[in-house]
Amino acid sequence: MTTFHRLLLDSARAFGPRPAVLFGDITLSYEELLERTRRLAGGLAALGITDDDHVAIIMDNSLECVFAWLASSVLGCTDVPINPQYRGELLRYLLQDSRASVVICDDVYAGQVAEVAAGLPALRIAVINGTRHGAGLPPTVARARFADAAQSAPLGDISVNTGERVILYTSGTTGPSKGVVHTQKSCLTLARYNAEMLEYTQADRLLNFFPLYHQNARYTGVIPALCAGASIRLEARFSSSSFWRTCDADGTTAFNYLGSVLRLILNVTPSERVAGSHTVRKAFGAGAPPLVWERFESGLGIRLVETYGLTEAPMTTINARLPGRRSPTGSAGRPSDLFEVRVVDGDDHFLPPDMVGEIVLRPRRPDAVMLGYHNKEAATVSAFRNLWFHSGDRGRLSPEGDLYFEERGKDSIRRRGENISAWEVESVLDQHPDVAESAVYGVPSEEVDEEVAAALVLKRKDADLAAILAFAAQRLPKYALPTLLKVMGDLPRTPTEKVQKAELRAAGREGCVAAGGLRPLP
Repeated sequence: MTTFHRLLLDSARAFGPRPAVLFGDITLSYEELLERTRRLAGGLAALGITDDDHVAIIMDNSLECVFAWLASSVLGCTDVPINPQYRGELLRYLLQDSRASVVICDDVYAGQVAEVAAGLPALRIAVINGTRHGAGLPPTVARARFADAAQSAPLGDISVNTGERVILYTSGTTGPSKGVVHTQKSCLTLARYNAEMLEYTQADRLLNFFPLYHQNARYTGVIPALCAGASIRLEARFSSSSFWRTCDADGTTAFNYLGSVLRLILNVTPSERVAGSHTVRKAFGAGAPPLVWERFESGLGIRLVETYGLTEAPMTTINARLPGRRSPTGSAGRPSDLFEVRVVDGDDHFLPPDMVGEIVLRPRRPDAVMLGYHNKEAATVSAFRNLWFHSGDRGRLSPEGDLYFEERGKDSIRRRGENISAWEVESVLDQHPDVAESAVYGVPSEEVDEEVAAALVLKRKDADLAAILAFAAQRLPKYALPTLLKVMGDLPRTPTEKVQKAELRAAGREGCVAAGGLRPLP
């Protein structure tokens, strides 16, 4: 019996008729979740799918997506969740690199699979969720209907011979995405620790609106809820306009966030929403700006549990603000029970407190860090050089041991020989009362290496850009001051609400206003 099969069975026995997963107007109990997962697993087994298969799941958030994920896990297949927005060469690369032999997809994405299937000799089965049956797939790929497979006799206990692998693809920056290999055991280790730090109980009602092809919704959302006997509502996507309405209807006690999501929530939060006027008590995520953090905790009474981590090593640090674990607002907290953390220079020497360098880490316990990068042994060895995993991210440790994240490894700007932290510039711009959100990035320049560009989402259409620039000039070194400003209705984002700076960089100077064209700074 696989790790997740045992979890589903134990949870069904312990919590039976209690609500487990909600989507739309459907609520599944723990017993129903186990039953429907086993039925689909039985149907997949009847199609000849075994633990030798690598199963790519290309689906939007839905109960069917949950069943596909858990059923393939029950079978012991290598689970490969894929962003449904991928198509063409990128999709082909991901399916080929992961060695996917089975695809389970919504019918709206079957055409994308069909377009690249001829170049995927390992692909042998496509299970289609919907009324369309996968036209265009080559005859070498057997087709099956998800609905038919889901009506099969439940799968009983089976023995598996593989490592219960999970391959999670990173977004990639300068090269192809890398497949981060975890196991069901490592994902469960993360989930249990997450539930412990958030102090989840059977009384909790979780909300998660992130896509099910990421760790967030899966292993810091669904699985922690199942570990604690709580319930979780999954949404198709984040909607700021319906956030409070959903929380009120469900009695939501906790949700997951990114910093950008918190800002969007505050933008639609009426003044009468204060501590005690709602049921939400805690939230888990990363990237909460200090001022936003304070508004959530002091104004709304919502405790933020901030973390730093990567797909390779989730929940590396934790700022749970519990007795014995309290860290300053704005920090990512101290090393979690899962990892040791250090900051090093370019030669891998440990740096003293408050010096910025690369964040490195290593596990304190088994099943905490990834096994490696799929099909990329050299990259794996390089990442774990000198017995520490190298994150590529920059940060500093305070004398008390709190981690302050500075920037992702590629998210920096070089101007006139100076390295500029985009995060630092953004943190200043975001303090201006007319700025709802900012994204800072580099635009190539022959004269100064890169110009500092800032895309701004404004709270008022008539906001004075010169005043915003003057505000920043008072708080930033001269070389870090933006030289290009772009006003946008919203920033380009991934499905997890992360800002797509690559898209901003690709646009270059398009739509930008030169700072020199504004009235002189004081």
